[in-house]
Amino acid sequence: MGTRLLQHQIELVEYLTSGAAILGEDGAEVSAPAGFDPGLLRLEAWFSHEKRLEKIRAVFARTFEILGPAADPIVREFVEACPPTSIGRLDNARQFHGFLTGRWQGEPEPRYLLDIAAVELARAQVGIGGVDARPEAALGSGVRRAPGIALLRCTYDVRPIFETDGGNTVSAARDTPLAVVVPPGASQPLIFELPPVVFELLTALDDFTEPAVFGAPSLMRPLICELAELGLLEERR
Repeated sequence: MGTRLLQHQIELVEYLTSGAAILGEDGAEVSAPAGFDPGLLRLEAWFSHEKRLEKIRAVFARTFEILGPAADPIVREFVEACPPTSIGRLDNARQFHGFLTGRWQGEPEPRYLLDIAAVELARAQVGIGGVDARPEAALGSGVRRAPGIALLRCTYDVRPIFETDGGNTVSAARDTPLAVVVPPGASQPLIFELPPVVFELLTALDDFTEPAVFGAPSLMRPLICELAELGLLEERR
């Protein structure tokens, strides 16, 4: 009895999260688990899908805005390929971003959409401390990359998309190292473009490292102070 009940529950969950239940097939009859009203199940599946999509759209607002009506077939493909594994907003956003990354291995239109989506996911993760979370080091002194920041190497400079009145204008393709961080005293994530050498430095600083290894203290101190003020670097003495 227990095994049959569990199997029945599994079948019900699989049906409610399936593309067939959520989207239907051009009006064709959808097979539902025995003992349930197919119409009510499809209604429940649709409402659950809308809640999930609302969470995803909240993270990828600019991505969906730029896509416009072209987002509809993408959402259909996502629903059919990626059943939900969590009710969490960030978990669903990561799942959707992974789907987009695989789908757009060709050339999305516009081509900078992958960078837009990556920045939007980073902003959501940084905003709740879901990026680069490392345990507090027990020993060591010096400087290291601050926990909770995101470093992105974009193909396009997409910052104007996220700036006030930035519109949908994006510069021509160029290597653009970005940092997404909530600076001390700020209420929301900010996006900074970094010189490539600083980007590489922050990428490498997983553990506390003495600044002396990077060069003359008189040259490094101003940079360390600036990066610390932006929330990109953590210093321990």
